Amino acid sequence: MRKWLAPGLVAVVIAWYGLAPLGFGGWHHALEGTPADLGVAFETVTFQPRDQPLLLRGWSMQPAGARGALVMVHGGGNNRSQLHNEWLKLAAALTQRGYGVLSIDLRNHGESGDTALGPTFGPDEANDVIGAVDLLRRRDPALPVGAIGFSMGGQTAIYAAAADPRLQAVVSDATYTDTVSITPAFAHASTGLPAWLFGAPFLWSAQHLHGLQVDRARAVDVIGALAPRPVLLIHDVDDPIVPVEQARALAGACKSAELWVTSTPPEQLPERMRGRWGTHAQSYALQPDAYATRVAAFFDRAFAAPPPS
Repeated sequence: MRKWLAPGLVAVVIAWYGLAPLGFGGWHHALEGTPADLGVAFETVTFQPRDQPLLLRGWSMQPAGARGALVMVHGGGNNRSQLHNEWLKLAAALTQRGYGVLSIDLRNHGESGDTALGPTFGPDEANDVIGAVDLLRRRDPALPVGAIGFSMGGQTAIYAAAADPRLQAVVSDATYTDTVSITPAFAHASTGLPAWLFGAPFLWSAQHLHGLQVDRARAVDVIGALAPRPVLLIHDVDDPIVPVEQARALAGACKSAELWVTSTPPEQLPERMRGRWGTHAQSYALQPDAYATRVAAFFDRAFAAPPPS
């Protein structure tokens, strides 16, 4: 009886307080480096989303004669310098392949403004991506535009494309079907506490005591609206946060989606990928050349075809 008392008390505290600041509050981490560190010319830009007067910030990297422009969307707790998965290097690789990249700070992240509601893990943040598309179209109305995002950023890109047909193609990496199903694994990775502590009571308190709408983001319900536009889903087979089965479910829900499942032998993983976060959203860091080549080829094909009416 006594051996269950302490864990039970922890569970009650978590259920009541929600531990929202540990995983579901605003994530304003400082930027680390700039595109200039990688030899890429850039411009710091500000813009607004469609839904409210909120100041958002980003880095615009536009090579001369670009074949298209890509809105790059970070994951939860990240920012436009792409702290956790080396995507700033991916941005540089894509500019070298002829693509402009606009790497943005989502609301409640980086140097962008906060909202009273806080993160919605995709649905409201989609307005930030649409605001970035507005900026790109004002600068060059003829340039085709796509989006690329990982984890929450991939969810956000899917929601944005479902609402805005100007996004002609989407790459979504390590994205989940719905937020609720991955919350225990996410909270475990964030806190180190057992995943079972973050079940139904935790979710109830997060929503009803802290007002966090963790049940709203369900990419599996909206990804079908992207067809016939091209969608590339990328997922590591050993992702401990989002099971690869969720990527397969997303691919099955969209007739125009293709799925690339990556894998790396465990003995070849760097030490930082052997912890609780594992290989979540690390496919580029593990296979940078193959990844950048495949993503660029995907957008080459997508932008070569006439956009669907």
